Amino acid sequence: MEALCGGGRTSRYQLKVLPLGSCFSVHDDDLICAIPEREHGDKKDVDPNAGRFVRYQFTPAFLRLRQVGATVEFTVGDKPINNFRMIERHYFRDQLLKSFDFEFGFCIPSSKNTCEHIYEFPQLSEDLIREMILHPYETQSDSFYFVDNKLVMHNKADYSYSGGP
Repeated sequence: MEALCGGGRTSRYQLKVLPLGSCFSVHDDDLICAIPEREHGDKKDVDPNAGRFVRYQFTPAFLRLRQVGATVEFTVGDKPINNFRMIERHYFRDQLLKSFDFEFGFCIPSSKNTCEHIYEFPQLSEDLIREMILHPYETQSDSFYFVDNKLVMHNKADYSYSGGP
């Protein structure tokens, strides 16, 4: 993203439970938790396709929410950003749970921006909720960021709904 945007970066991310309004914030230093490694026998390799990686830990109650607002704060470098878009896909094991497509639009150079998107979550079966709680970090997501229809960043995340590490 830096090459296309002149040094832009995400600086803060906040989730808000709707309609209750309770929220928590995560700063950029907290977001980049690790780069996944692939094991090959005794040798570990960093996955070059991993991009940025985030590990989230939620309580089981999160799986029953219908809406969550996500506020992203980001800065733009010295070049304007046209047609900024994020596509995010959430999976449990090999099953697609939900796909989101958010348009940020045009961002002026050298600006600090805040954008809130509302996630509408699908209703999950009790069996699926139980499996997701029993198998932490098997729920995963990919977030693809595009500028002018060109992929500029790929974030990966995994999720635990067991209420702890």
